[in-house]
Amino acid sequence: MASKDTQSDPVFRAQGGSETVPEPAGAGLKDHLAFAAVLVAVWAIVLESTAVNVALPFIATDFDVSAATATWIVGMSQFIIVALLLPMASLGETIGYRRLFLSGMLLFSIASVACILATSFNALIVARAVQSVGTAATMSLSFAMARTIYSDKNLGTAIGVLATAVAIGSSGGPAIAGLLLEFGGWRGVFGLMLVCSTLGFIGGSFLLPPNQPSERRFDIQNSVLVALTLACVLYVLNGYVNDWPRWSLMTAAIASVLGFAVLTRTSRGKQAAVFPLDLLALPVFSLSVIASICAFAAQFLGFVLLPFYLLLGAGFSAVEMALVLSVWPASTGILAPILGWASDRIPAGPLGAVGLSVFAIGFFLLAAMPEDVSTLGIALRLALCGIGFAAFQTPNNRLVMLSAPRDRSGAASGMISLARQFGRAIGTAIAAFILASVPASDVLSAMPIAGGLALAGALATVARALALRNK
Repeated sequence: MASKDTQSDPVFRAQGGSETVPEPAGAGLKDHLAFAAVLVAVWAIVLESTAVNVALPFIATDFDVSAATATWIVGMSQFIIVALLLPMASLGETIGYRRLFLSGMLLFSIASVACILATSFNALIVARAVQSVGTAATMSLSFAMARTIYSDKNLGTAIGVLATAVAIGSSGGPAIAGLLLEFGGWRGVFGLMLVCSTLGFIGGSFLLPPNQPSERRFDIQNSVLVALTLACVLYVLNGYVNDWPRWSLMTAAIASVLGFAVLTRTSRGKQAAVFPLDLLALPVFSLSVIASICAFAAQFLGFVLLPFYLLLGAGFSAVEMALVLSVWPASTGILAPILGWASDRIPAGPLGAVGLSVFAIGFFLLAAMPEDVSTLGIALRLALCGIGFAAFQTPNNRLVMLSAPRDRSGAASGMISLARQFGRAIGTAIAAFILASVPASDVLSAMPIAGGLALAGALATVARALALRNK
C-alpha cells in the first residue's frame, strides 16, 4: 500500500505502479547510524575506483610488469562492475537489499585481504576480480539502501549526503593514496579499503533495516545475457580508445545489438525483469537516465582533458594541478547536501535544467580562457562546473529512485550506477579521440563538446518536466 506522501507525488502517479514495501520513517538515531555505515561502505568503493589508479606504477614496478599490463587491474575491474550492476540489482530485489549489500561488503573485505597478500601479479588480478564482484553488489544497491532507511520526503537529503561522500572520496582518494604509497607501499591502499569495507560490514550488520526478500525467482538466464551485452558495449567503447582490432570491435557491436534485441523481447511485459524495461518505458525514468549519462560523459571528458592543459598548457606542477582540480569535486561535495534538501522541496525538472546549464557555462568559460588567466580564474570556472553538476545530480538521482515503485528500488539504483559508468566510458572515449587529434596542451578547444553534452542533458530534463506535467 502506498503512503499518502507517495500517492501525492507526481512521479508515483506517472509510473502507475503500486507499492508493496512499506515506507520507512527514517528519523531516529539508529537510522542515521545505519546510513553512516552505508556511507563508509560507499567510501571503500570510491577508493577502489580512484586510489588504485595512483598505485598502478608501484604495482607495475613491484611485480615487474609493463605499465600497459598493470592497467588491466583497473580495466578488468570496470568490465566486471558494468556487467554485473543490473544482475546484482535484480538479485538484491530477490533475496533482499540488506543481505546482498552486506554480502558484497564481506566479499569486498575478503578480496582486499587477498590483494594485500598477493605474491604475484596474476594472484592480484584474481583477487581484484573477486573484489569487483563485491563492488558491483554494493554499488548497485547504494541508493536502494538509502531508500530502505529514509522516507521519500527525506530521500533527496540522503542522496545529497551520499553525493558528498563520493565527492570527498574522489577528491581526497588520490592524496590519501599518495601518503599510503609513501609510507606503506601499494598494499597500504588495499589496507585502507579493507578498513572501510570492514567497518561498513560490521556497522551494517547491526544497524541496517531488516531484510525483506521478495517472492520472485532470480532470472539467471537473462542475468547472464544482460552481463554479456553490457560487457560487449563497454568493450566497443574501450576498444575504440585503445585501438583494439577492428574485427573484434565489430563482433562486439553486433553481439550487443543482438543482445539488446533479445532482452527487449524477453523483458517486455515483465514487472521485475533484470533489464528494467518496465522502468525504462516510463518517460520520467528514461529521460532522467539519459540526462545522467550526458552529465557524466561531460564530467569525465573534463576530468581526463583538464590535467593535460594544466600540466602542459598552463605549466602547473603536479601538486598545483591536484589542488586546482580538487576545487571541482569539493564544490560538488559542499553543495550536494544543501541541494539534496532543496530537491525534497523544489521540483527536480527546473533545478536539474538550471544545474546542467550552469555546468555547460562552466565548460564554455574554460574554453574561452585567455592565455594569461590566473589560477583563481581557473579555480572559479571549475567551481562553477562543480556547482552546476551538484544542482543536477542529487535532484536527478532522487527522481530516478522515486519514479520506481519501492520494490523496484534495486533496479533504479542499479541504473543510476550504470548511467555513471557508461557516461564515464563515453567521456573517456571522446577524450582519447581528442588527445589523438590535437596537441595535449590545446585540449581546451574541446571543452565546448563537454558543454554540448551538458546542454543535451538539460534538454532531457526539460522533456522530463513536460512529461510530468502532462500526467
